[in-house]
Amino acid sequence: MKDKHVFFNPLRIISPKLDSEAARLEDLHQQPVSETFTLEEGLIISLSKIIEMIRLIREAYAATCDQKDLIGWDKLALEVDQQQQLLLTNLTCSTTIPARECKAFILFPDHLGRVGNYLERIGNCWQIKCADDLNFSDMANEEIEQTFKLMMDMMINFRDTLIAPNRFLLEHVVAQSKHLDEICQDWQLAHVERLLNGTCAPRASSVYLDVLESAQSLSRHVKDMAEKMLGFVELSQKEN
Repeated sequence: MKDKHVFFNPLRIISPKLDSEAARLEDLHQQPVSETFTLEEGLIISLSKIIEMIRLIREAYAATCDQKDLIGWDKLALEVDQQQQLLLTNLTCSTTIPARECKAFILFPDHLGRVGNYLERIGNCWQIKCADDLNFSDMANEEIEQTFKLMMDMMINFRDTLIAPNRFLLEHVVAQSKHLDEICQDWQLAHVERLLNGTCAPRASSVYLDVLESAQSLSRHVKDMAEKMLGFVELSQKEN
């Protein structure tokens, strides 16, 4: 078993073990929870599980309610939460990392745990929608699909920056998170207008709004992580 102290170098965030597996990132979500993962491994594997959660929930919203085989995000959400708890329990930073940056990166496991929670909440909204036989308007369905697309692109990009830190891609992730937050606010306002003119069913309103609010909260956690990572990368480039 590895030492409980996990030493974290944010500019060399991918471990040799994950280097050898980088060609099959799409399979990393299948990795079981383990207390032997370093911070680098744990974060990247957790992000892969989150990306797979988005894919499964996105498919569920696009399918009919009788396709129960699409459900599987709940297991991934539990694994993300368990992995983040293990990382937080076993985590310490190397003395070579300034205290400010160390404190920022130590929060990453908690951020990812919260992202997993918000995705599970979006999945639960689908279950409520099906159980109560709720129908979204065509516009609402289109907006939800766009939300999933933005979330997927943003999370894949953020995982890529952890594998190979890149200032320009991190800036793009920050911009994506801000855009997702803003359009969810815009869609909430547009939804109120649809309620007023009768083009949206009131019974489905709270479920739809919960999806948007969860996506907003998710985007803010990603934004915070990307900004912390960006600040460290920019500082390191200046010093070099």
